[in-house]
Amino acid sequence: MASARLMHLPKPVGPYHVSFADFELRPSGDDECVSSHPSDVEKDDSLKLEGVPPMRFFYPTAAEPRWRLGETQSRRWLPHFNYTWGYFSKVIQPSSFLRRLAIWTLSCLMHLFMWLQLHCSVAQAILVPVSEQGKNSGRLPVVIFCHGMWACRTTYTIACCDMASHGYIVVAVEHMDGSAVAAKYRDGKGRRKWITHAGAERPFDDTPIADRSKQLRKRISELRKVVDILEMLDSGLVRQKSNAVRGRASLDVGMLQGRIDMCQLAIRGHSFGGSTAIVACGLDKRLKCCIAEDAWFQPIEQLDFDRLAGKVPLLLLNTEFFEWDDLRRLRNLFLEARRKTQLDEQPLVTELVTIKGTRHMDQCDFPVLWPRTFKALNLSGTVDTQLAKDVNSRLCLEFLHRNFLPPGTGAPFAAEIIKKDVDHLLVSTIAQSALKPLPIQDLENQ
Repeated sequence: MASARLMHLPKPVGPYHVSFADFELRPSGDDECVSSHPSDVEKDDSLKLEGVPPMRFFYPTAAEPRWRLGETQSRRWLPHFNYTWGYFSKVIQPSSFLRRLAIWTLSCLMHLFMWLQLHCSVAQAILVPVSEQGKNSGRLPVVIFCHGMWACRTTYTIACCDMASHGYIVVAVEHMDGSAVAAKYRDGKGRRKWITHAGAERPFDDTPIADRSKQLRKRISELRKVVDILEMLDSGLVRQKSNAVRGRASLDVGMLQGRIDMCQLAIRGHSFGGSTAIVACGLDKRLKCCIAEDAWFQPIEQLDFDRLAGKVPLLLLNTEFFEWDDLRRLRNLFLEARRKTQLDEQPLVTELVTIKGTRHMDQCDFPVLWPRTFKALNLSGTVDTQLAKDVNSRLCLEFLHRNFLPPGTGAPFAAEIIKKDVDHLLVSTIAQSALKPLPIQDLENQ
């Protein structure tokens, strides 16, 4: 176990340490778990607490992460055997007994010997940063993160920690639509249950797009409930006993009371999570900014195209090799519609940026953790994996600072694109924005 000290994710890029805690809403049936929300009557069906997905909260803290034996299990990147099984089910299709036996054997070995640790503390006190102007409202901006296909709430831990280290509260959602490698939930009696990946026994392309669109609708429903829960946490309407998570990683719900800035709520997602983020912005006006990484446009229906992602600022951040004809066609249709649309007589803020030399997996944790393996399997691009991660994070942070946060907001939320990043970027101008554009040209002239 001593070797676990040497096995951890990279340090976040921001000025603050990061802590995390988990939240799972206890099933309804106990009236003392959640207090009455004053607007419940007006919301009608919008606030149904059944089906709220598990969430992991990342946030800035003053507590430096230290190795503690008692926190080793909580800080594991693979927190349960079922996630390990799920990942190997992607590599080996569990379509026969022998295949399932192979998955079980590999999963046991991996889960037994790999104690990869998160580079953050467990459930420490939240730190509310003070801006350069000395302002401190007591509330922090929030980014909801949606995972892609064959992923879970820990798959993008590096990206979530990078944002949290710059002063954001990041809520990593574990969707229960069957797209995750595994997802846990509580039944009506409070017992932990698991949802495995839907369709793991058949090839990916055998699942009709119509079924993926249904999954997308399920994801959107979950996200709207997540936003409802965030509002209730900020208002102090969620009681501690409503959190079904027990142990060191349990979220102290009182810690977030008065700390969540619901006027600064953004959403970010990768692949299927990217399309989820785009559609969610068109359906929930509480979401004010969108970052979609390698967005998978096929499951998005025409009606959602017409909503134009809620007309909020949108960054489409792509890897170079996640590209094919139909994806390009649908993306161009969406971008052309946004280009022709105005908000308050100004074009919509839309930026399309591609990181050269990268592949689809470069936007999650895997290539950073096992760079040689993923490059050998051609699952990671030609650019250095750590550099790809840093460029990706800086682009997202810079976009949020420029288009999402109030004007004049400085450190710690500011993150500048540096000159060496420019060589790895392809930038498309979709529409001229009244806001400050991506500062690529200035860096090229230096």
